[in-house]
Amino acid sequence: MNEAKQRYIEDAGLLFEKFGLTRMAGRAFGYLIVCDKDHVSFNDIMEALQASKGSVSGSMKQLTQIEMAEAITLPGDRKTYYRISKMQIGDILRKRVQQFRLLGELFNRGKETKERTDDVSKWLAEASTFYDWAGEEVDEIIKEWEHRKEDIMEQRYEKNRGEGFS
Repeated sequence: MNEAKQRYIEDAGLLFEKFGLTRMAGRAFGYLIVCDKDHVSFNDIMEALQASKGSVSGSMKQLTQIEMAEAITLPGDRKTYYRISKMQIGDILRKRVQQFRLLGELFNRGKETKERTDDVSKWLAEASTFYDWAGEEVDEIIKEWEHRKEDIMEQRYEKNRGEGFS
């Protein structure tokens, strides 16, 4: 594996760590992106990342649970293979927004369950309201994206190409 791919994998690991996931989950995701294969086996991931079975297993479980990767099987082959999720970006974001809405509902229940009004109550009210409002706004953004994504992508591609990106 070349140096640029190795750097990308490590950068993905560091970024995922900032998101509260494990560095290994980020590295595995980075590998799935740059391996240039439709799918890879569990052993391929272990070997490429020079990681233990337990570490890769936990990471792939994380990635499949958050639906950034998916496990697949092939006819006549008992191995499990992994690939980047085929889920549409809007659907991924909808699921995340729903999780935030559930968190907002939990915060609201916490506020209602408390027996006194204090700074925590105020924070809970703000957080639950924000998550509900943000969910509505993101729903509209997703609808707009799905309606105009080809145009948006073409415009961004042209803009980036003009700035030396490709």
